[in-house]
Amino acid sequence: MFLSISFRILMNLESLNSVESIGNLVRHRTAPIVVPAENGYAIRFVPAISGESLAHAYQMSLVEEAKRLNLPLIEESERGEFLKFADNELLKKYGIEIPRSEAQIRKTETQILLKDVICDIGGFLYPGDFPVKRTSLFQVGYMIPALQDIKATALEAQFHVRHAPSAMKSYQIPYNVEVGSAVYTFTFTLSLKNIAIPLTAFGERDEAGENELIRQKMDRTKAAIAALASFITLLPFGAKKSRFMPNIEYLSAIAAYCGDKVFLTSPGNSKDFIKDTVERAEEYVNVMKKLRGQEIELKLVALDREGAADGMEGLEVTRNPEAFTKRIVEILEKDVGEKALR
Repeated sequence: MFLSISFRILMNLESLNSVESIGNLVRHRTAPIVVPAENGYAIRFVPAISGESLAHAYQMSLVEEAKRLNLPLIEESERGEFLKFADNELLKKYGIEIPRSEAQIRKTETQILLKDVICDIGGFLYPGDFPVKRTSLFQVGYMIPALQDIKATALEAQFHVRHAPSAMKSYQIPYNVEVGSAVYTFTFTLSLKNIAIPLTAFGERDEAGENELIRQKMDRTKAAIAALASFITLLPFGAKKSRFMPNIEYLSAIAAYCGDKVFLTSPGNSKDFIKDTVERAEEYVNVMKKLRGQEIELKLVALDREGAADGMEGLEVTRNPEAFTKRIVEILEKDVGEKALR
């Protein structure tokens, strides 16, 4: 029950991920990437949007879905402050016993999951004397310019002046905001299998607590899927949108859903990423069948507005993000429903 999606998105004039201010300049985040060069490879610093920014947006969408489905949330998560039981005070605040031995770790994880669905799907780390860790069930990396389109990347500071009445000229202070434009790519993954299931394999069990988690498993899964749908269609991440709303256009994307194994889609560094993913998927299914005698069910759905899926057979292709999202949700809900009935 593993979903992987890679995107190619054209963004013009965005200031979605600022870092420190230097004087009157608000800098855009940049990151070093390795790009092909004439005699090998070279390093380029390019505008980027951090995985933390994207992860925060998905978890905020998850908060809204949790409210709709009456799933548990702690006060901090509801405000978008994802502290996730990072110290003893937060455990005490919500009546969770501080673990005093390794034998109590699984019980503590269960109690935390019962208090907050964000910790269930987004993971958490309690770094006490006996640390309790849950790996996030979704993964996302930096949004970076596509390597093949790296020449179509720019970062420039735009000059502005704050308005003030003529009698208050000293308040008309100039400022500069860096904005970036690029064909961006990023990959998002979501594992549905372990929702509502403690990942700690040892220690005392809270049988009543784990049974309650299982009772909530379907609603928690629905929340994770609905939050993903909001994330894809709205792209709700980033800062400074009130005056720097970027010009956004989906170019292409591909989603791969594997019911039993883990398969990652190829990153959208060029328009060939859909073809590359389809070819890899075919080989992956054949290898699993040959080595393990297993029939792997791998479903692929594409979004294509730049000819990236032209000529591809056996691939369902959509033309807008809403249709793309609808098919992903239909596949997930059908598979989750069938597994719940078994």
